[in-house]
Amino acid sequence: RTALNLLVFGLLLLPALFPFLLGTALPCTHDNIFHSNRIVAMRDMLRHGWLFSRWVPNLALGYGYPFFNYREPLPYLVGEALYLTGLPLPLVLGLLYSTSLVCAAWGAYALARDLFGERAGWVAGVAYGLSPYLLMDALRRGNMPESIGLALVPWLFVTTRRIVLYRRRSDIVLTVVLLVVLFLSHNITSLLLAPFLGAYVLLKAWLYRDRGGWPYALAAVGLAVLLTAWFWLPALTEQGYVQLHLSRTTRNNDYRFNFATWREMLLTLPVPYDLDYLNAPMRVMLGIGQVALGVVGAVFGLVRCHRSRLRAVVVLLVVAAALYLWMATPGSAGLWGRVGILSFVQFPWRMVGRALLPVCLLAGLGVELVVAW
Repeated sequence: RTALNLLVFGLLLLPALFPFLLGTALPCTHDNIFHSNRIVAMRDMLRHGWLFSRWVPNLALGYGYPFFNYREPLPYLVGEALYLTGLPLPLVLGLLYSTSLVCAAWGAYALARDLFGERAGWVAGVAYGLSPYLLMDALRRGNMPESIGLALVPWLFVTTRRIVLYRRRSDIVLTVVLLVVLFLSHNITSLLLAPFLGAYVLLKAWLYRDRGGWPYALAAVGLAVLLTAWFWLPALTEQGYVQLHLSRTTRNNDYRFNFATWREMLLTLPVPYDLDYLNAPMRVMLGIGQVALGVVGAVFGLVRCHRSRLRAVVVLLVVAAALYLWMATPGSAGLWGRVGILSFVQFPWRMVGRALLPVCLLAGLGVELVVAW
């Protein structure tokens, strides 16, 4: 069944995956050239016997650069492993993007299926995998680490839910592995995921408090944090020795110039990508279809769900989507200014990508309830 699901999602996403599988060149994006350079730089590190080095000698025109002080190494280690097999570099990056999109869709399917049913799973999976934000990350921004991070997010909800309900050892181990991979792939996704995932685990722990599974979920998170301390602890303790403020002082990276509007996020119609267009204007949107079905799911879920546990999940999804979207708008500028760590997120419109999962889950629920009605 797993192989069949992967095949189906691969076929459904094929129009989006096609540009990555040519093996000759990648779409013209903001960051792919940087990812290529870092993967190649990994090779010299490995030749010196360094599995990990915070200092990368070949970057910055050969002067060297402490890139991995604050940026995650795992996507580039995986990319280098693929590159060592002889695959061309464009295909290596293309496989990373393609795998991320398929796993993202499959994860949203698995989560919605567990929560609402099989039909909801397929709707949520397609809505998530073909969402404008994920496609923008891959085809326009070229943000390979964030693409990987957003693919891991739904799976973490799947495994933590199963820990709370069933306390299976396999789910605990898988949660630890997924968290470690996420921490070492995209730290901003880890930061922005924490409130939503934490609220979800607390809600499930309360709803199923008779099963006593929440301490195991908490232990899994704690173990993952300890296993990655070698990476994040120096980053925290050595902030006084680096000029972190420079990462957010230019207009491009200053959060004050990177808000989105409600109209842009909710009502913008999709436009075709010109894969050869350098620095095309970005439109950060949820997607008209995702929004419409998500609204249906929210309304029907609140009105027609008679089971208290299911209604509580719907309320959490609605609140999470609304808060993430509000955080992307200028109305939240005061909060961004008061909470210092948010400035490192740089782009408030990133929150649209975090609102995407609850919206797609609501979309799946909406179709499930309308068909059942």
